[in-house]
This record gives sequence, C-alpha cells and structure tokens, in this order.
Amino acid sequence: MAADYWKSNASKALVSSQRLAQSQLDDKARGLSDDHLRQIRNYFIGKISDVARQCKLRQRVSATAIVYFRRFYLRNNFCQTDPHLVSVGCLYLASKAEESLIAAKYLVAYVKKKCPGWPYEIKHVLDMEMVIMEDLDFDLVVFTPYRPLSELIKDASLGDVLGQQAWALVNDSYRTDVAIMYPPHLVAIASVHLAASICKKDIVLWMARLNVDLEEVHVIVMELINMYEQQRTTISVDECSRLLEALGAAKPQLQLGMGSVAPRV
Repeated sequence: MAADYWKSNASKALVSSQRLAQSQLDDKARGLSDDHLRQIRNYFIGKISDVARQCKLRQRVSATAIVYFRRFYLRNNFCQTDPHLVSVGCLYLASKAEESLIAAKYLVAYVKKKCPGWPYEIKHVLDMEMVIMEDLDFDLVVFTPYRPLSELIKDASLGDVLGQQAWALVNDSYRTDVAIMYPPHLVAIASVHLAASICKKDIVLWMARLNVDLEEVHVIVMELINMYEQQRTTISVDECSRLLEALGAAKPQLQLGMGSVAPRV
C-alpha cells in the first residue's frame, strides 16, 4: 500500500463494527431495522452509481461519492437529512474532489429528467455540499482499492478473466461497509482471493507471501459473500419511499432564500 495512505487522515477514519452499530440511532428509534437501513443506503448508493455512469464520470468519482455518503450517515439520520438530496450532493462534491467536475446545473437537470418530481434546485445541492464537507470534517481525500488491485493483478499474473472478476468484486464491495472499515489494499486482496475461488485458480502460495493479516482478508471475503447471498436485488422506488415515509423522513424546504436544504434537528 502506498505510504501516502498511512500518512493520510483516511487511514485514521476507518470505523469499527461497534461504531457502525451506533449510527442512525434516531432512525432505529423510529422503527427501522438495521436491514431496512441497509436497504435504503444501498438503494441510494445504486442511484449514485447510475447517475455517475450516465453522466460519464470516472469510476473513482462514484466510489468516492459512496464513501462520502456512508461516512455522512455515520453522523446523521434519514429522518433528519433527505438522502435524495444528500446522494446528489455527495456525487457533486466527489466530482470536484476527484477533478472530474460536472457543473451543478447539468447534474441537477439530469436528476430532474430521470426522477420527475425531484424537488430540489441548484441552490439546495450547493448548500448540501457545504453541509457534507462540514460533517466530513473537510477530509475529502478517499483512497480506493482500484490502484492496489491493478498492481496485484500484475504481480499475481492473474490474467484477464480473473482480473475482470476481481474488478467487478471491488465495484460490488461498495454495496457493503468495507470501504469505510478496512484499508483499500485489503479490500483489493480480498477481491482477488474471492475471484480466484470463483475462477478455480490456486493462489495459496501467492497469498502466503503477502505481508497482510489474512484473518482480516477472510472477514472481508465473508462480507462480500454475505452481500451476494442477502442482497440479490435492490429495493424498488416504491419500497424505498414507503420506508422513508414510515420513518417520517425530512421534507424538503424549497425557499431558496432561506439557505436551508432540509430540516436538521
């Protein structure tokens, strides 16, 4: 792993499973289970990925936006901040951070076109951008598994098929919390390990010479396997709306002069 990662705030921002369990307590108090919250998060993470792809933004922009989204809801709740707005705000901020900027007016226009009835305007996205930055303590640098994965594929001489499988697994890893729990090089190694298992390639000797905690790698592999077993489909728009309505989620405030993007209590 590049030394820059270990010197960065990103290496200190990783969270434990205990910390995750203590997030979104207000949402849980209003009746949503951990599974419901996971379904809602993954619904909006899917939307971030879809919008980024359709707007021809780089993969790492989508990955960074998803990390912002997950980190934001470590401190916030769906009942207080509308994920419809937060998800777009995270993508806009990530496009800046990753130097692949999309103008806010084009992003908002695209979302409104694809999601009729989306109630927000450019002002709201720009205001939410500031809220997100503040809640992230202005730590906007995100390290992804893609660079270490490319190096691992070459080092292990994995070939195109296994390499593509590992790449797909890294993409899918963002449907779990591993991106905010483990260093990116461990996520990359776990993806290679699982890809090798899927492709029936023996990489035991190669794994043995890696200077990493293989127990942690195994935990990440199990997270990915559990994700595939439990999250075969994303909830529908209607189901997501039902869950948020049952939660009493924050309603948008559209008075642009107020400087408010959504109720925060």
